[in-house]
Amino acid sequence: MSIIIVACLSCMLCFILFIITGLFKHSLLPIESIKELPKVSVVIAARNEEMFIPNLIQDLVNQEYPLDKLEVIIVNDRSTDATKEILKKADENYALIKTITVEESSNNMTPKKYALTQGIESAEGEIIVLTDADCRVGKLWVASMVYSVLSKNCISIGFSEIGLKNRSLFEEYQYIDFLSIIAANAGSAGWGQFWSGTGQNLAFYKEDFFKINGFEPVRDRISGDDMYLVQSISKLKKGYVNIDPNSFVETAAMPTLKEFINQRVRWSSNSKLNASENPLFFSFLSTMFTYNIIIIISFFFGGPWLLLFLLKFILEGLVIFLGSKLFNRKINFLPFCLWSIAQPIYIPLVGILGLKEKFNWKP
Repeated sequence: MSIIIVACLSCMLCFILFIITGLFKHSLLPIESIKELPKVSVVIAARNEEMFIPNLIQDLVNQEYPLDKLEVIIVNDRSTDATKEILKKADENYALIKTITVEESSNNMTPKKYALTQGIESAEGEIIVLTDADCRVGKLWVASMVYSVLSKNCISIGFSEIGLKNRSLFEEYQYIDFLSIIAANAGSAGWGQFWSGTGQNLAFYKEDFFKINGFEPVRDRISGDDMYLVQSISKLKKGYVNIDPNSFVETAAMPTLKEFINQRVRWSSNSKLNASENPLFFSFLSTMFTYNIIIIISFFFGGPWLLLFLLKFILEGLVIFLGSKLFNRKINFLPFCLWSIAQPIYIPLVGILGLKEKFNWKP
C-alpha cells in the first residue's frame, strides 16, 4: 500500500506542477482594430430553454460587431416548452437571428451534436462561435473571440463561470468546482496540451470543423462535443486560451444537487475516450481518481489520510488560486473548504458512475 501511495502522490505532484507552471504561460490579447472583419455565425442548440433564451437573445442582438457581418443561428432541438414560440418571435424581430427547428431526433447522431451540426452546416460565417442557451455574454464577446481566432489562427477557448444569482453556498460550491476544471485545462494548455474546453465559449474556423469530419467520429457519444472540438482542432492547428475579460461567459448553476451530480457524471462519461485519444489527460484523471480513493481507504482502514488530504488541499488550492488570478476572479474560502472535503467522495462517485454512464440526458 505504501508503494501505491508514494507512486500516486508522486504522479499528482508532477501533474500539479505541470498545471501551475502552465498557468503562468498565458498572456492577454486585447482587441485591436481589424481592417476586414469576417462574417461570423454564433450557433446555439436549445432544448426547453424558455427560462434562459430570452436573456441570451438580448445579449446577442446588443453585440458590438457589425450587424451585416454577424448572424445568430439558434437550433430549436425538439423543445416542448415555449422555446419555439420565443425563437419565432426573435426571428421576426431581429434580422440577424435565424432559427432552425429539429422536429425529430437523428438515428445517426446524438441530439445536441446533430443540432449543432445543422446550425454549423447552414452558417454563412467564416468563423463559428459557440455558446449554450443558458449563458449570458457581454457586448464585446463576439469581437474578442473572433479577434483571438484571427490573431492566433486557432480554436479559441473562452472562459466560463457559474453565475452566482442567489449567492447560495451551493452555487458557490459549483463556482469553485467549475473554476477548478477551467484552471486545470488552462494550465495544461499553457504547455500546448489542450485537454478540453467548454461548449459555452468556443470559436473556430468553419472549415476546420469539416476538416475534422464534424462530429462524425463521436456521433454516438451523448456528451463531450466541446472536448472533442478542442482536442481535434488544436491538433489540426493549435489552441488559445482567451483571457480577455470581454470574452468571458456566465452560465447558470444547477438548481439541485441531483441535477449537479447528473451533469458531472455526464461529463465524466467521456473520460475513458482519452485512454487512446489523449493519454496524458487520461493519466491525470486516473491519478486524481486514485488519489481520492486512497484518502478514503486510508481513513477507514488506517493510513496517513490526514497528511494526504492536507497535501491535496494545499496543492489544489494553489491551482484554484492561481486560476482565479489568471481570470481575475475572486474565490471564497468557506466554499473551497467544503469543496475540498467533498472531493474524496465526490470524485470516485462521479468517476465510477461516469464509466458506467449512469446519467440522464434531455430525452
